[in-house]
Amino acid sequence: MTRRYHFVQADVFTDRPFGGNQLAVFTDARGLSDAEMQSLTREMNYSESTFVLPPDTPNAVKRVRIFTPATELPMAGHPTVGTAFVLAQRGEIPLHGAMTEAVLQLGIGPVTVTIEAEDGAPSFVWMTHREARFGAVRDDRGRVAQALDIDGDDIRDDVPMQVVSTGLPFLFVPLRSLAAAGRCRSNVSALGALFAGTQPEGVYVFTTETVSPRASVHGRMFAPHVLDIPEDPATGSAAAPLGAYLSRYGLLPDAPEARFVCEQGIEMYRPSQIHIEVHREADRISGLRIGGQVVVVGEGDVFWD
Repeated sequence: MTRRYHFVQADVFTDRPFGGNQLAVFTDARGLSDAEMQSLTREMNYSESTFVLPPDTPNAVKRVRIFTPATELPMAGHPTVGTAFVLAQRGEIPLHGAMTEAVLQLGIGPVTVTIEAEDGAPSFVWMTHREARFGAVRDDRGRVAQALDIDGDDIRDDVPMQVVSTGLPFLFVPLRSLAAAGRCRSNVSALGALFAGTQPEGVYVFTTETVSPRASVHGRMFAPHVLDIPEDPATGSAAAPLGAYLSRYGLLPDAPEARFVCEQGIEMYRPSQIHIEVHREADRISGLRIGGQVVVVGEGDVFWD
């Protein structure tokens, strides 16, 4: 008997179609096995696809499973933001006035999303992140630069290359210029070799030089060696730890709250704008949120015999 699974295609972290990061949301994934979810994700061939299921934890409105073409993830930013928007648009997250808070069950546990609405329709979604964990610092600038096809001097030496995570770890590589960011290349073998014998992480390069005057930071994320993603046009799971990194190392204004925009995806012709919010209490980063707009660009059905 043929099974039918409905999906919605959304562009996340953009205010116009065909920008931002693509996402397929399978709105009712009951009956799909893990292997079938992985196969459907490869078929869609986006950075991630999500599969919506009934929750099995208290207070969550839905359980959301997130897959890349290579593997399932415990959490991710643009899939969470995009799925929350789609669920709100479909009425599966009921909206209550201009601001609605809801909990989604991800692989890391409950995650709070805040949906802003205009005229009864979702307009913007915030995702709350866990406290950032700062991990290993690398000092092999030349080796990292070679793996990215840039010069060692393109990497700043006044702040560290460091792994930071709010659920998914990334190696953050600070660059001196927008030109250096533009020269970076995705190379699966070279990037994989950076993590020989250790757990691989996505590599996120960034610079405080930007294309848009509205943005404060310009980023690119490469993960061909770990997630089968040569380059990601918008990485919400990296944006929150990036905010924590910038705050810790004095690259944000010294204030209790900072809000700024990270631009990404420009080199891929999919410009994205990720809003980042960082709260500080003395020397502690006490709160992190990322957010953005979402545009639904299509929907359809997949048939499975």
